[in-house]
Amino acid sequence: MKKTEQREEKTTKKKKTHRLYAFVVLLLAAAILALGILILFYVQEIEVSGNEYSTDQAIVEMVKNDKYSVNALYILGKYALEKGEKLPCLESLKIHMKAPWALEIKVKEKPIIGYVPNGQEYAYFDKEGMVVAQSTAAIEGIPRVEGIEVKGISLYGQLKSEDTRIFEEILDATQEISKHELSSDRIVCINHELYLYIGNVCVGLGKTVTPEQIAQIRPILEKLGDQEGTLHLENYSETSTTITFDKGEFPQEN
Repeated sequence: MKKTEQREEKTTKKKKTHRLYAFVVLLLAAAILALGILILFYVQEIEVSGNEYSTDQAIVEMVKNDKYSVNALYILGKYALEKGEKLPCLESLKIHMKAPWALEIKVKEKPIIGYVPNGQEYAYFDKEGMVVAQSTAAIEGIPRVEGIEVKGISLYGQLKSEDTRIFEEILDATQEISKHELSSDRIVCINHELYLYIGNVCVGLGKTVTPEQIAQIRPILEKLGDQEGTLHLENYSETSTTITFDKGEFPQEN
């Protein structure tokens, strides 16, 4: 009887030893795997594309905004679950893994429709009047906007205007003139009406910008040649084709 009990006791001890050994092996394997993931997926390279006015550094800092964002898998998971930070100036961003230690970030920025002077800097804003970028350097092709009341300009802050629709009208105007291969270096708002300065000519568009108005500008400018003055398209529409040109005259700005 005693021998049987001794055998059972030895068998029980062996099972416990085997279980402990298996647990230790699994624990070590898990530790090695975790260490391997930490080392292999440690972010060493981030490539940014699609940005024109926001800096690579700002986008990288946005992605790596917490202590765990040194791991590529963590970053991918964070943005897959829509828990990652996104700069207000970005419409969208996508993150791909080029290698376990390298990420690629593709962004789409909100379009800039104009800028206003802000001390020694230029404040660039989108169609909603939000300041999306500030720089001491002028961005080519972006018009200067005047006549909008602006106070307390700050990055990602909102420009104040009595007429919030004016930003939509500026966007429509800049998009339409671009379609006709024209550009305006200055846009002036007077009494909630829009005036585009194209070369020597000021084009009055009124309170609402239409594609029909913009389509008239290029052929009329070609006929005007080097003449200076104000081209009035405020009343032009599909039902009214009234167009006038005041040679040598420009609107009185406030």
